[in-house]
Amino acid sequence: MRDLLRGAKAVFVAYFIGELVRSKGLTYGLLSLAVWLSLFTSPALLFARGEAVGPLATRILVGMAVFLAYSTATWDWAMLLRWLVQLGVLEYVIASGSPLLSHYLGTVPVSVVWYLVALGIAYAVVSTFVGPPEIVLADLPALALGVCSLLLVLMAYSFLLGGTMLAAGTVGPIAEFIGWVLPIATGGLVPLAAMPRPLQLVAHLTPFSYPAELLRYSLGVSAPVLDPGATAVIGITYSAVFFAISYVYLSYQVKRMLKEGVRTAALF
Repeated sequence: MRDLLRGAKAVFVAYFIGELVRSKGLTYGLLSLAVWLSLFTSPALLFARGEAVGPLATRILVGMAVFLAYSTATWDWAMLLRWLVQLGVLEYVIASGSPLLSHYLGTVPVSVVWYLVALGIAYAVVSTFVGPPEIVLADLPALALGVCSLLLVLMAYSFLLGGTMLAAGTVGPIAEFIGWVLPIATGGLVPLAAMPRPLQLVAHLTPFSYPAELLRYSLGVSAPVLDPGATAVIGITYSAVFFAISYVYLSYQVKRMLKEGVRTAALF
């Protein structure tokens, strides 16, 4: 455990310094994010039919928060192994005896900081184009379970993409499907209650819908399709199982890589 934490600290310092080096590039990136989120709100407004401004703004903000969380997991956590391969240091990392988990843990604090910055930009965009969101904490335990289950799902998702990158050298199709299609199709952007029944059934088969449902319920945005208690139990259990399976998959691909060598990372 001490070696794991020491490695995570070293990765955190290196990653944090690397983010600071981005300087103006980071500023431009945040500005482009603001423009992109502005375009994101336009389609959402098309489906607003006489809804009060406050609840509508909150619903849009929660959808943005979930989508930004998947984007963070994709481009910060899931692409970590591809970044190490492209730098040509993955073999050295493994030879040093440092577990790959320490690299994931080291990037999380920096990713959380930039996620909060992006969430602040999303709040400003929604407040400007829609109205101030009405943030109401309706159920604190549900909020805690929603955040925990979302973190487990995001980390498991990053393990899945990382293992796939080691196996095939690319994660493009999976990243596009899980990072874009599933958050929309499984209720990440809109409540499941507002979606067709067939999509609700599909969403409940995946671990991605439950955290979003819990977050919306805890903030008073909408009630989940299932009973809130059942949603919480199934969500946290499903997330933990998904995390365990993805970690086993990543560990297997690391062992396979040690036998067959590192595959060249594709750009997409």
